[in-house]
Amino acid sequence: MSLIGEIELPCEHESPGTARTVVNEWLGKDHPANFSVRLVVSELVTNSVRYASLYTSKGIGLRLYDVGEAVRVEVQDSGAKCAYPKLNAPQSDIENSVREGGRGLFIVEKHSVLWGVTFIQNPLGCIVWAEVPLQEPTPEEFDSNVWA
Repeated sequence: MSLIGEIELPCEHESPGTARTVVNEWLGKDHPANFSVRLVVSELVTNSVRYASLYTSKGIGLRLYDVGEAVRVEVQDSGAKCAYPKLNAPQSDIENSVREGGRGLFIVEKHSVLWGVTFIQNPLGCIVWAEVPLQEPTPEEFDSNVWA
């Protein structure tokens, strides 16, 4: 596992956009997983801003690793008081069309081969991680239960 890049972001509403820009610079626009990695990073950093900021003003750590056939995304925050992140099942098309939130981890799961959470003691917090494959899924794979 080799480090691609690492940055600490402030716990602010602008941080997801900053994270997408930084990841684009780290990977380059021609990287095969650029879109999916930026999407996963955006969702995880957004969750950190939304939930970790309830407990601290400390920053959000973002790290990307090359793990061979995937890019590992790690987002670390001090949201240790939070429960294990909850994956919301998709609702009906009508409910989804009016919902403004609650799809983040569903998107992360769809664009990752693995994802999870590691709770840490020092510094107190958690790392939400996801492994995004280098090869983007086909539409059939994306919609199938095999990919999810």
